[in-house]
Amino acid sequence: MSGPSSSHAEQAARDDALLRSLGIKPELQRTLGFLSNFAVAFSYISVSTGTYTLIALGLGVGGPAFIWSWPLVVLGQTFVALNFAELASHFPVAGSIYQWSKRLSHKTLGWFTGWFYFWAGVLTVTAVAATVPLVLSAIFNFALSDPSPIPALNNLVFWGLISLITTTMINAFGVRLLAIINNLGVAAEILGMLVFAVILLIVGRQQDVSVLMTTAGLETAETGGYLPIFAIAMFMSLFVVYGFDTAGTFGEETLDASRQAPRGILTAIWLSGAVGFVFLLAIVLGIPDLAASFADPAPIATSIKAGLGEQLGGIYLYVILAAVYVCTMAIQGATTRLLFSMGRDRRVPLGATWGHVSHQFRTPANAAVAVGVLAAIPFLVTDSPVLLAAGATGLIYLSYFLCNLGVFAARRKGWPHKGSWFSLGSWGTIINIAALLWGGSMIVNFGLWSDASLFGNFGGDLRDYTNPSLTLLTSGGQSISWLPDIPFFEASILLILVVGVVYYFATGQGGKVDQMEADAATGEAVIA
Repeated sequence: MSGPSSSHAEQAARDDALLRSLGIKPELQRTLGFLSNFAVAFSYISVSTGTYTLIALGLGVGGPAFIWSWPLVVLGQTFVALNFAELASHFPVAGSIYQWSKRLSHKTLGWFTGWFYFWAGVLTVTAVAATVPLVLSAIFNFALSDPSPIPALNNLVFWGLISLITTTMINAFGVRLLAIINNLGVAAEILGMLVFAVILLIVGRQQDVSVLMTTAGLETAETGGYLPIFAIAMFMSLFVVYGFDTAGTFGEETLDASRQAPRGILTAIWLSGAVGFVFLLAIVLGIPDLAASFADPAPIATSIKAGLGEQLGGIYLYVILAAVYVCTMAIQGATTRLLFSMGRDRRVPLGATWGHVSHQFRTPANAAVAVGVLAAIPFLVTDSPVLLAAGATGLIYLSYFLCNLGVFAARRKGWPHKGSWFSLGSWGTIINIAALLWGGSMIVNFGLWSDASLFGNFGGDLRDYTNPSLTLLTSGGQSISWLPDIPFFEASILLILVVGVVYYFATGQGGKVDQMEADAATGEAVIA
């Protein structure tokens, strides 16, 4: 037998042999090619979703000059992505940074990297699923607080839960179905953003290029000028450019994964960066009233409608809806595979259940359902679940930092001892250090709060936008009175850390030995 099917089978056999050398039994369906692998990472980043929901923060705080935070964040995250691309080439396995950390550093660091990243993923799924009804309400003109088809639930909760139920089913029923829907959503998102951007730049431009150096006028001598303002406006970009490691976590389901997963990681971040910057440039230059845009809750819609008319503005909302939905699906898929990977290692409660692969669909269906249920819980507790994104995104940057810290320790001990398809060579340590410096500075940026007695007046009350207090969470329109007045990011770290420490030591995770301690294919042994 010869032809494409034969070569695919031969490649899949080589990929499975690599998995076995890593101590992993191949069970997931290996059908994804480069485009599908790249698409899940691109959907996780989802430039359309992030810019639509967050550009008001960037413009309102930093003015049009906030746009320069986009290439800065893309550059900083590129250092992280380059490290992850090399890791994915060596270890193209489900669980991405958890697996990479545990294999190249101390098991404790690896476990806590996965533990933080898992809960960050769950909270991010909730936050993005809560964005679906926001877009639906703009399209169909209904109030989120009004009763839904189920009177006991308002529209926000009802449509958020519907989104989670359907994305859970797609993630459980098969990676091929997920890939088809995701690929269509990505195609619509990229074409939609580029088409709208090009048309706006040609016929809808309202502002001169010099406006890109204009601020919103919020900088003061007391807060230190424009630097702290820019550091806050930067969150529009920080809240978007991450999740590129998803291409690595789908490695067990990708053909020629050692080559395609690194390509997927880097293509996702660089294409997102390029498309995003062109789109943001078109939107900023298409703003009809600059002063009014600083207080506009939907400046993208205003810019598109002003330049292209109401009808095209309405079409753009459908592009956003598709992007938000596939973003929810992709983030849930990545978080599902992380839970599956930790469950397979018996590193989380009920690990055997979450590490099980459905014989019918060849997917981690149990883990998909678990992530869907956990992500749905906040909808039943608070009517402001989208605020959870503030803490969740900070946790993701923290997880990336922990992974890079472990990899740096491994590089100091000589890793990698053998090459892979993607290699940083002698630049590995330098890029690793750059990733740590970038990640560390951004964690500090996340952790700064508006309390002047703790951090000075670095940005003042504007910090409530980037690291809001728990007291902003509401239920039934009322503040949840028993929550303490502490910031989301620090509260998230504290809660997850305390629970994690108790579980880790109570169950003796540090003493557990994995099935295989060496990578027979590349000669890489677990260093610690």
